[in-house]
Amino acid sequence: MPDLGSPVGFDLATVLTGSGLTLLLSAAIAAYGNRLSFDPAELYALSGAGLIVAGVGFGALLVATGRR
Repeated sequence: MPDLGSPVGFDLATVLTGSGLTLLLSAAIAAYGNRLSFDPAELYALSGAGLIVAGVGFGALLVATGRR
């Protein structure tokens, strides 16, 4: 029986959550980026790096606890 949460090989909830987070960060950078000392490209890079670190860390935690 196929996994309803992962019908095409990836977790739909994770993809939708990640997309939503990316849109929120993009909107925040567009709205408030001029108040910081970084330019928008640097803010996108820092946000992307933060999401990658969080995702890899969370994935490693799931593997270490045997949930994936």
